[in-house]
Amino acid sequence: MNENNCCAVYARVSSDRQNPLSPTDQVRKCREFAIDEHLLVLDEHIYIDEGISGVGSDRPAFQKLLKIALSASRPFDTILVDDTSRLSRNQAEAMTIVEKLKFAGLRIIFPSQGIDTSSEQADVQMTFHGLMDSMYVKELAKKTHRGLESCALRGLHTGGRCYGYSAVAIGEGESKRLEVNQQEAIVVKEIFEQSAAGLSLKKIAKKLNERHVPAPRSKSVNRGTWCPSAIRAMLKRELYKGECVWNRTKFVKVPGTNKRISRPRPESEWKRHSLSDLSIVPEELWNAVQRRLWSFSEKGDGERRRGLVSRSVTSPYLFSNRLKCGKCGSNLIVSSGGKKNPKYICTGYLNRGICTNNLRIGADEVESQLLCKLQQDLWQPDRINFAIEEFGRQLRLSLGSLSDELAQMRLRKEKLEREIYNLTQAVAEGGPSKHLLCEIADREKEISSITDRLLASAPDSIDTRVEDLKREVENGIQTLGSLLRKNAPLAKEELHSHLLGVQMHPALDGEGWCYFAEGTWDLMGNAPVAKDFMQPQNGRFVMVAGGGFEPPTFGL
Repeated sequence: MNENNCCAVYARVSSDRQNPLSPTDQVRKCREFAIDEHLLVLDEHIYIDEGISGVGSDRPAFQKLLKIALSASRPFDTILVDDTSRLSRNQAEAMTIVEKLKFAGLRIIFPSQGIDTSSEQADVQMTFHGLMDSMYVKELAKKTHRGLESCALRGLHTGGRCYGYSAVAIGEGESKRLEVNQQEAIVVKEIFEQSAAGLSLKKIAKKLNERHVPAPRSKSVNRGTWCPSAIRAMLKRELYKGECVWNRTKFVKVPGTNKRISRPRPESEWKRHSLSDLSIVPEELWNAVQRRLWSFSEKGDGERRRGLVSRSVTSPYLFSNRLKCGKCGSNLIVSSGGKKNPKYICTGYLNRGICTNNLRIGADEVESQLLCKLQQDLWQPDRINFAIEEFGRQLRLSLGSLSDELAQMRLRKEKLEREIYNLTQAVAEGGPSKHLLCEIADREKEISSITDRLLASAPDSIDTRVEDLKREVENGIQTLGSLLRKNAPLAKEELHSHLLGVQMHPALDGEGWCYFAEGTWDLMGNAPVAKDFMQPQNGRFVMVAGGGFEPPTFGL
């Protein structure tokens, strides 16, 4: 570790009620500690995450700090964090992060707990406090669930927004109760009546969008418009007939992130209670709709049909969830033609009725033309050289950080060679000994392993491997299409990490209507996404005329 006394500061808070110290207070305490320890806090390297849980590491400011801290040109060698819970509330993740930073030569100090990773006792202290931080999160989750259960049993609102109802505060506390929103209730009843009359989910959504009926809030690109999946969810909601079902699902976090996914609970854990004052749909109408939905969900042999669920992950089509309509921004999905002739079409037109783009294009044609263009552009020498040089640079950088370890390995090798010499002399003077021969064999084996490691880290060896990799990449580009089709799900996952999106613009040319495609391709698969995804950044090229990727035209 060099003598640099500059340091960075990291602060985090989940909410005002969960942590007594605001980010400002955490930074202030770190500054006071820095003054006492003659450290210099760099104002431009104060990183703060607000309103983000510490369970996951996917925090913007934290990831920015890690990126700079692990770079070769970092301006600081010390990181101040008020306490271990601010760094992470996941014990295993916290230890991994600290080990990674220590290996890179950084010192992490937690002033409130007196923990300094340069101390021999740091691991023990981190383990102890890490257990407490982890237990806090689990206990908090249990208490929150108990509180929500109490609210549900008393007929109070447990959170979230439900179309057709308004959450009204009770008294001066934070408790709320649902009340029927009469204007939205009319729409809910209309949806049930149209479904019972035989209208499909798509037709109901299109009728509502044609009349510009305000829709439930949505995170999709078409915020404020109705879609079939939302209609179907409403038709299955039991609250509309006056029966509240709580605790159907639970949310679990994806390891290493703050992303939550819903998981169903056993029906034995569901809590049911009647709320007749919240009934919007008569029971007869509710039952009629459920019978109709059930008839669509069954086959003759009792198997369920495919429902309106997202199949972008398991879809065999390489560009599913990556093609966007150039007119309305909706996804293009494969929805017609069956297995023999699948075609892409705009969901804004097909499911919502908010777009006039009704052009259909064969999935095979999309894949062949886009892959052909990608193949042509990847084959450009400057692009191949860029990717290979970047790989070589990062490889040399990682090996350069191992210089201390390699020096220790060389010293170890020299020591082993001396020991073998002494053992050999002992054998020569006293005769062969099984124990001495085993000791010699063990040392020779360790020397061989160290030699291989040292040779592998030699600059000429790296250059040789980079050249070999270049030839493999060139061969792979030549057979790009066949390689991607060998394992469609795995290929699609990798392809999507490089393809940031393709906008498909319907247009007229000399032969009629066609699609023009444009988008951005990230060679390294890890560059930050620009606000305007058409703007190329490090290692990217753009799919536009005159750029790296000319827009292919697709006939209908």
